[in-house]
Amino acid sequence: MNRRATTRARVDVLINRFLDGHPYMCRMTDISSTGLRLVPLLEPKGAPKFMGLQFQLPGTAAILTASAEAVDGANGPAGVGVRFTSLPPESESVIRRFVESN
Repeated sequence: MNRRATTRARVDVLINRFLDGHPYMCRMTDISSTGLRLVPLLEPKGAPKFMGLQFQLPGTAAILTASAEAVDGANGPAGVGVRFTSLPPESESVIRRFVESN
């Protein structure tokens, strides 16, 4: 059963996740207007809960930024669920249009 209240779009995009001010490359596997799922590629053990994000969605020109927090568990093969805590209106608009069109 899907517990999500918002529609998600599947993606396969490399993004920057900033932990304690240092960038780490991750793979984003899905996105919604409220958050996304990341699969970390290489980063320190015990990553902080709060992070900055920087990414570009397929077919868009904008570089998007957001502040976020990890909300579900371990960095296993399924990755980590991330909820946006601060999302600029421009980023929110691009994400909403992307999810609606995919």
